[in-house]
Amino acid sequence: MTEVPEHLLKRSRERREALGLASSSPQPSEPPTEGTQGMSTATPEAPATAAAASEARPAPVSRPEPDPVVEEAVPALSPAAQAAMRTKIPMWVMPVLLLLPFWGFLYMGAFGDRTVKKVETPADVYAKAGCSSCHGSSGEGGVGPALAGGVSKLTFPNEADHIAWVKDGSGPVSGQKYGDPNRPGGQAGPATGGMPGFGGQLSDAEIEMVVKYERDEL
Repeated sequence: MTEVPEHLLKRSRERREALGLASSSPQPSEPPTEGTQGMSTATPEAPATAAAASEARPAPVSRPEPDPVVEEAVPALSPAAQAAMRTKIPMWVMPVLLLLPFWGFLYMGAFGDRTVKKVETPADVYAKAGCSSCHGSSGEGGVGPALAGGVSKLTFPNEADHIAWVKDGSGPVSGQKYGDPNRPGGQAGPATGGMPGFGGQLSDAEIEMVVKYERDEL
């Protein structure tokens, strides 16, 4: 729309007034001010509509602030406490498991076999086998020949021959002389066959103990 200059409008009003037409003709509207062309004027209902829209909009929900007293009443857990809560094994089980072997050792010591086995000496084996009943408790001799003073070594210079004599007895050479033929005074005997064999009564270790006892300690 073309804008009418202000001086032409003024001249038109003056001419109308001169002709007596000013009262009957409507007053021209003021031209729109600069910067408002093409914009519609707000209607009276606009404020009411805006107010109604603001009333229909829900009020923002305010969140309650945290209670400082409640937060202080629940202290934060330490890493060790959190780890203890995550584990499935109670803490008191660990010391019990560590003490179980020690307790078992004490239990076995308290209720197990506490008999002290006596370690046999060569003299004990010599007495147990009954050698002292024939050869004397100190090898002085009796029913059987003497053994003390190194006599057994003269008869059996070789220890293996002495062990075989104690193990097999004198039965195999009954009525014959036995021992070293170079023995001073000649061989011992003849054997009467009264010397029992101890192979079925004593172990090889016990027989060896008795032989050493007769050769070195009597």
